[in-house]
Amino acid sequence: MTTFSEFITGVHNLYDRYLTDWKLAINSYYGGPEYRNGQYLKAYEVDTNTPSETINTYQVDSDGNTVSKLKAHVSNAYSTQDANDNGIAQSGSFYYEKLHNTPNLNYLKLYVSEYNSLLFRTPPQRVLPETPEIEQFINNVNGEQDSINEFMSQVDILTTVYGVAWVSCMKFGDNPVPTWQVHSPVDVRNWEYSYNKDGNLTLTKILIELNSDEEEAVYRYMDKDVIRTVFVPVDSEDEDYMPSFDIEGLEQIDGIYTVTQENPLGYIPCNPIYQNQKIYNGVGSTSSFDLAQIQRSVYGDMAEIYSTITYSAHPTLVIDSNTDDLNDGQISAEPGGVIRVENNVGGVPNYVYQFEAPPLTALAEIRALVDQKIDKMNELAMIRGEDLVKASSSGVQIEQYDAKLEAMIRKKATNLENAEYNLWQIWFDWTNQVSPDDFSISYNRQFNKRAVEHEIAEIRTMLQAYNEFSGVFEKTKVEEYPSEEQAEARARALGGSGSHSHTLEDGSVIYMPFATHEEYEIATGDTDAIELKETMRDQLRQRLKQLMSSTSTSNSL
Repeated sequence: MTTFSEFITGVHNLYDRYLTDWKLAINSYYGGPEYRNGQYLKAYEVDTNTPSETINTYQVDSDGNTVSKLKAHVSNAYSTQDANDNGIAQSGSFYYEKLHNTPNLNYLKLYVSEYNSLLFRTPPQRVLPETPEIEQFINNVNGEQDSINEFMSQVDILTTVYGVAWVSCMKFGDNPVPTWQVHSPVDVRNWEYSYNKDGNLTLTKILIELNSDEEEAVYRYMDKDVIRTVFVPVDSEDEDYMPSFDIEGLEQIDGIYTVTQENPLGYIPCNPIYQNQKIYNGVGSTSSFDLAQIQRSVYGDMAEIYSTITYSAHPTLVIDSNTDDLNDGQISAEPGGVIRVENNVGGVPNYVYQFEAPPLTALAEIRALVDQKIDKMNELAMIRGEDLVKASSSGVQIEQYDAKLEAMIRKKATNLENAEYNLWQIWFDWTNQVSPDDFSISYNRQFNKRAVEHEIAEIRTMLQAYNEFSGVFEKTKVEEYPSEEQAEARARALGGSGSHSHTLEDGSVIYMPFATHEEYEIATGDTDAIELKETMRDQLRQRLKQLMSSTSTSNSL
């Protein structure tokens, strides 16, 4: 069993296994400087040893006169960390130039945004207690002015990118309501699960990184008994280290500075939310891992195109040293330029002065390869492009293709719905409340543009089925009388009064006991029909209400 100190200073074995993939996935989603700083391009020896001055050599003044010639000191990096720590050393190399000029085709962000927009095209429906605390919370879920839909949308994006995201529900100090915080798996450095006495797998320990700089790292440690804020120096041998925060209640445990508060819940208020299937506890599956790898491969191909054009479209001047000396190093390649050369030896030129360039024939093959990889990314992401639409022989083929995407989005909706429900239970525990009987969370299950039409058709079908079955129920226990007096007499015999009438198709009128058919059913003991009607009526009314809310812009929380 690990000690507190070992748990804080260590990481989960799965953390080390998946860290590189998590970082590649999130950097691929962010793009821009984050992706460039990941150093995902392969550095060939010619890239690191060729100074970028061969492409951009001279500094000039305002009059266009050359004032200096740039020289680069190149230091090779053999890992991402090494390159990030000493990136300035690459700033004069062609590799550095290639990093800053190679375009990154960020398809992963497009896919993730598409999934997210489909899922939240119709806002989730919630039946919540109408209290000032609830109203305050749903408009500022995380203390950063994000509404509940904005927060859950961000959770969805992170689960799609990483395969899993952790969400904690915490209440500190004098805060009137708890807040939700989302944590990426990169921040959740250590965790531990075990089985309780009932045989259920539960989270027993977790360590979340809150902040990290050059001097110290700040973590949140939680178990079923305590919640601790932990301060750890980056330099473990720094004997003079003191936390940068002056916090009341600071103490040392196993040489580590902590601030401890009691956990009144008796369980850890933090849950993992998976995008699809769980691989391990704390690790989820996602297609983003594979898409990020293909995107990185396309990025490498784009770098090959850049290098090919740079080296081939701008040939290298090859000249012998004697000719260079004769011209004081000022060889002109422009038409009409004068070049001094040595005398011929036996009629053979005794100098070298020519341009050398690799062929450009590989460009077409690389571009075709890029297009193939992009097509494969679209297939893997289940996003149909224009080529697929043109190649489809019928609308049915496209509809089947879209159905696969909708099934994946529906799974995401189910996972988020269950996750939010569980988070609300923690919220109610923090505020010493019991979840109301009518409390519910409902995420949309229809994602195509004709979803409303499908919903209305489904409701119409349910109404038609109800009316048909309702007619069958009525005919099995109907009591018809030709006069109002006879119907009222039957009502009095059953302990009631009144009557009601029905006009038949032939125009004749029949009378039934009691003022309403529902009263008659109650008196004759046919309560099943009434219960069925009430259940169907309530469900249809609720669905119609949700449908009206989802198609308006007023529900924009």
